[in-house]
Amino acid sequence: MQSPTDPQSATAVLRRSMLFAVLAGYLILVMIAWATRSDLLSAICVVLLVSAVLGPRLRARSHVAWLTWTLLVVGVGTLAVNGLGRMALDLVPLAINLGLAGVFGLSLTGAHTPLIARAIIAIEGRERLAQPRVAGYARSLTLAWTVLFVMQSVAFVWLMWVVLPELPADARAHAWATTALHVGGYLLPAAFMLVEYAIRRWYLRHIPHAPPRQFFQQLARNWPQLLRDGDASTPPNP
Repeated sequence: MQSPTDPQSATAVLRRSMLFAVLAGYLILVMIAWATRSDLLSAICVVLLVSAVLGPRLRARSHVAWLTWTLLVVGVGTLAVNGLGRMALDLVPLAINLGLAGVFGLSLTGAHTPLIARAIIAIEGRERLAQPRVAGYARSLTLAWTVLFVMQSVAFVWLMWVVLPELPADARAHAWATTALHVGGYLLPAAFMLVEYAIRRWYLRHIPHAPPRQFFQQLARNWPQLLRDGDASTPPNP
Protein backbone atom coordinates (compact mmCIF):
# COMPACT_ATOMS: atom_id res chain seq x y z
CA MET A 1 0.00 0.00 0.00
CA GLN A 2 1.11 3.53 -0.72
CA SER A 3 1.33 5.90 2.21
CA PRO A 4 -0.65 9.17 2.17
CA THR A 5 2.54 11.10 1.60
CA ASP A 6 3.40 9.30 -1.63
CA PRO A 7 1.46 11.73 -3.90
CA GLN A 8 3.16 14.64 -2.14
CA SER A 9 6.57 13.05 -2.61
CA ALA A 10 5.84 12.39 -6.28
CA THR A 11 4.74 16.00 -6.74
CA ALA A 12 7.90 17.27 -5.06
CA VAL A 13 10.08 15.06 -7.25
CA LEU A 14 8.22 16.24 -10.35
CA ARG A 15 8.70 19.88 -9.39
CA ARG A 16 12.41 19.38 -8.75
CA SER A 17 12.77 17.57 -12.08
CA MET A 18 10.98 20.38 -13.89
CA LEU A 19 13.18 22.95 -12.15
CA PHE A 20 16.36 21.13 -13.15
CA ALA A 21 15.05 20.75 -16.72
CA VAL A 22 14.32 24.49 -16.94
CA LEU A 23 17.76 25.36 -15.52
CA ALA A 24 19.46 22.96 -17.95
CA GLY A 25 17.50 24.40 -20.86
CA TYR A 26 18.43 27.93 -19.85
CA LEU A 27 22.13 27.05 -19.55
CA ILE A 28 22.02 25.41 -22.98
CA LEU A 29 20.43 28.56 -24.41
CA VAL A 30 23.14 30.69 -22.80
CA MET A 31 25.88 28.47 -24.25
CA ILE A 32 24.30 28.69 -27.72
CA ALA A 33 24.10 32.48 -27.46
CA TRP A 34 27.71 32.57 -26.27
CA ALA A 35 28.95 30.26 -29.04
CA THR A 36 27.02 31.93 -31.86
CA ARG A 37 27.64 35.47 -30.60
CA SER A 38 23.97 36.19 -31.26
CA ASP A 39 22.81 39.54 -29.91
CA LEU A 40 19.17 38.46 -30.09
CA LEU A 41 19.71 35.20 -28.17
CA SER A 42 21.87 37.02 -25.63
CA ALA A 43 19.12 39.57 -25.06
CA ILE A 44 16.52 36.80 -24.71
CA CYS A 45 18.70 35.04 -22.09
CA VAL A 46 18.95 38.21 -20.04
CA VAL A 47 15.23 38.97 -20.27
CA LEU A 48 14.37 35.41 -19.21
CA LEU A 49 16.71 35.65 -16.21
CA VAL A 50 15.32 39.04 -15.15
CA SER A 51 11.77 37.72 -15.50
CA ALA A 52 12.57 34.64 -13.41
CA VAL A 53 14.22 36.67 -10.64
CA LEU A 54 11.43 39.26 -10.49
CA GLY A 55 8.68 36.72 -11.19
CA PRO A 56 7.25 36.46 -7.65
CA ARG A 57 7.07 40.25 -7.29
CA LEU A 58 5.64 40.63 -10.80
CA ARG A 59 2.89 38.11 -10.01
CA ALA A 60 2.18 40.06 -6.84
CA ARG A 61 1.69 43.14 -9.07
CA SER A 62 4.43 45.12 -7.39
CA HIS A 63 4.75 48.48 -9.13
CA VAL A 64 8.46 48.68 -8.27
CA ALA A 65 9.08 45.22 -9.73
CA TRP A 66 7.20 46.02 -12.93
CA LEU A 67 9.04 49.33 -13.29
CA THR A 68 12.39 47.60 -12.73
CA TRP A 69 11.50 44.85 -15.20
CA THR A 70 10.40 47.37 -17.84
CA LEU A 71 13.54 49.48 -17.49
CA LEU A 72 15.80 46.43 -17.68
CA VAL A 73 14.00 44.97 -20.70
CA VAL A 74 14.11 48.33 -22.51
CA GLY A 75 17.80 48.64 -21.69
CA VAL A 76 18.59 45.12 -22.92
CA GLY A 77 16.48 45.69 -26.05
CA THR A 78 18.35 48.92 -26.77
CA LEU A 79 21.69 47.13 -26.46
CA ALA A 80 20.51 44.33 -28.77
CA VAL A 81 19.22 46.74 -31.42
CA ASN A 82 22.61 48.47 -31.41
CA GLY A 83 24.49 45.18 -31.76
CA LEU A 84 25.53 45.07 -28.11
CA GLY A 85 23.34 42.22 -26.90
CA ARG A 86 26.42 40.25 -25.92
CA MET A 87 27.33 43.02 -23.50
CA ALA A 88 24.02 42.49 -21.70
CA LEU A 89 24.82 38.79 -21.35
CA ASP A 90 28.33 39.59 -20.12
CA LEU A 91 26.84 41.85 -17.45
CA VAL A 92 24.78 38.99 -15.96
CA PRO A 93 27.63 37.43 -13.88
CA LEU A 94 28.54 40.87 -12.55
CA ALA A 95 24.92 41.66 -11.68
CA ILE A 96 24.47 38.30 -9.92
CA ASN A 97 27.61 38.74 -7.82
CA LEU A 98 26.78 42.33 -6.91
CA GLY A 99 23.27 41.26 -5.95
CA LEU A 100 24.49 38.37 -3.80
CA ALA A 101 27.15 40.55 -2.17
CA GLY A 102 24.39 43.00 -1.28
CA VAL A 103 22.07 40.30 0.10
CA PHE A 104 24.80 38.71 2.24
CA GLY A 105 26.33 42.02 3.30
CA LEU A 106 23.06 43.72 4.26
CA SER A 107 22.14 40.74 6.45
CA LEU A 108 25.17 41.62 8.61
CA THR A 109 24.01 45.16 9.29
CA GLY A 110 21.91 46.48 12.13
CA ALA A 111 19.63 44.00 13.85
CA HIS A 112 19.31 41.72 10.81
CA THR A 113 19.93 38.00 11.08
CA PRO A 114 23.03 36.91 9.07
CA LEU A 115 21.96 35.00 5.98
CA ILE A 116 23.79 31.81 6.98
CA ALA A 117 22.08 31.93 10.37
CA ARG A 118 18.74 32.09 8.55
CA ALA A 119 19.79 29.05 6.52
CA ILE A 120 20.65 27.15 9.69
CA ILE A 121 17.28 28.05 11.21
CA ALA A 122 15.43 27.06 8.03
CA ILE A 123 17.26 23.74 7.59
CA GLU A 124 18.07 22.57 11.12
CA GLY A 125 16.02 24.74 13.45
CA ARG A 126 16.79 27.53 15.88
CA GLU A 127 18.07 24.99 18.41
CA ARG A 128 21.09 24.31 16.17
CA LEU A 129 21.92 28.00 16.04
CA ALA A 130 21.88 28.14 19.85
CA GLN A 131 24.62 25.51 20.17
CA PRO A 132 28.17 26.65 21.06
CA ARG A 133 30.17 28.37 18.29
CA VAL A 134 27.43 28.00 15.68
CA ALA A 135 26.09 31.57 15.72
CA GLY A 136 29.61 33.03 15.51
CA TYR A 137 30.49 30.69 12.67
CA ALA A 138 27.30 31.64 10.82
CA ARG A 139 28.16 35.35 11.01
CA SER A 140 31.77 34.76 9.94
CA LEU A 141 30.67 32.59 7.02
CA THR A 142 28.16 35.23 5.91
CA LEU A 143 31.00 37.75 5.90
CA ALA A 144 33.24 35.34 3.95
CA TRP A 145 30.56 34.91 1.26
CA THR A 146 30.17 38.69 1.08
CA VAL A 147 33.91 39.16 0.55
CA LEU A 148 33.97 36.40 -2.09
CA PHE A 149 31.17 38.00 -4.13
CA VAL A 150 32.71 41.47 -3.83
CA MET A 151 36.09 40.14 -5.02
CA GLN A 152 34.43 38.36 -7.94
CA SER A 153 32.60 41.56 -8.87
CA VAL A 154 35.88 43.48 -8.92
CA ALA A 155 37.50 40.73 -11.04
CA PHE A 156 34.58 40.82 -13.50
CA VAL A 157 34.80 44.61 -13.85
CA TRP A 158 38.52 44.24 -14.57
CA LEU A 159 37.87 41.51 -17.15
CA MET A 160 35.05 43.36 -18.91
CA TRP A 161 36.49 46.87 -19.07
CA VAL A 162 40.26 46.31 -18.96
CA VAL A 163 41.15 42.88 -20.33
CA LEU A 164 38.51 42.02 -22.96
CA PRO A 165 38.56 45.39 -24.82
CA GLU A 166 42.30 44.95 -25.42
CA LEU A 167 42.01 41.45 -26.88
CA PRO A 168 41.02 40.55 -30.47
CA ALA A 169 37.65 38.77 -30.55
CA ASP A 170 39.17 35.71 -32.23
CA ALA A 171 42.17 35.45 -29.89
CA ARG A 172 42.48 32.45 -27.58
CA ALA A 173 43.11 34.78 -24.64
CA HIS A 174 39.74 36.44 -25.36
CA ALA A 175 38.03 33.06 -25.17
CA TRP A 176 39.77 32.26 -21.88
CA ALA A 177 38.79 35.62 -20.39
CA THR A 178 35.17 35.16 -21.49
CA THR A 179 35.16 31.64 -20.03
CA ALA A 180 36.48 33.00 -16.73
CA LEU A 181 33.68 35.56 -16.75
CA HIS A 182 30.80 33.17 -17.49
CA VAL A 183 32.04 29.87 -16.04
CA GLY A 184 34.55 30.79 -13.36
CA GLY A 185 31.95 32.93 -11.65
CA TYR A 186 29.99 29.78 -10.85
CA LEU A 187 32.82 27.31 -10.33
CA LEU A 188 34.58 29.38 -7.66
CA PRO A 189 31.53 29.59 -5.33
CA ALA A 190 30.99 25.84 -5.84
CA ALA A 191 34.61 25.14 -4.87
CA PHE A 192 34.31 27.54 -1.93
CA MET A 193 31.21 25.67 -0.76
CA LEU A 194 33.03 22.32 -0.81
CA VAL A 195 36.03 23.69 1.10
CA GLU A 196 33.73 25.40 3.60
CA TYR A 197 31.85 22.15 4.20
CA ALA A 198 35.11 20.41 5.15
CA ILE A 199 36.11 23.29 7.45
CA ARG A 200 32.68 23.29 9.07
CA ARG A 201 32.84 19.56 9.77
CA TRP A 202 36.16 20.12 11.54
CA TYR A 203 35.38 23.38 13.37
CA LEU A 204 31.94 22.25 14.55
CA ARG A 205 32.92 18.64 15.07
CA HIS A 206 31.24 18.65 18.50
CA ILE A 207 27.80 18.53 16.82
CA PRO A 208 26.37 16.06 14.27
CA HIS A 209 26.11 17.11 10.62
CA ALA A 210 23.61 16.02 7.99
CA PRO A 211 25.02 14.30 4.89
CA PRO A 212 25.56 16.73 1.96
CA ARG A 213 22.66 15.29 -0.03
CA GLN A 214 20.21 15.72 2.85
CA PHE A 215 21.56 19.21 3.57
CA PHE A 216 21.00 20.42 0.00
CA GLN A 217 17.58 18.78 -0.18
CA GLN A 218 16.55 20.64 2.95
CA LEU A 219 18.00 23.86 1.56
CA ALA A 220 16.10 23.44 -1.72
CA ARG A 221 12.89 22.73 0.20
CA ASN A 222 13.17 25.62 2.67
CA TRP A 223 15.05 28.33 0.73
CA PRO A 224 12.13 30.83 0.77
CA GLN A 225 12.67 31.15 4.53
CA LEU A 226 16.07 32.70 3.82
CA LEU A 227 14.26 35.77 2.50
CA ARG A 228 12.52 36.32 5.83
CA ASP A 229 14.48 38.07 8.52
CA GLY A 230 12.03 36.95 11.18
CA ASP A 231 13.29 37.20 14.72
CA ALA A 232 16.60 38.94 14.22
CA SER A 233 17.94 38.00 17.63
CA THR A 234 20.68 35.38 17.57
CA PRO A 235 22.28 33.52 20.43
CA PRO A 236 25.30 35.22 21.98
CA ASN A 237 28.60 34.13 20.54
CA PRO A 238 30.45 32.18 23.25
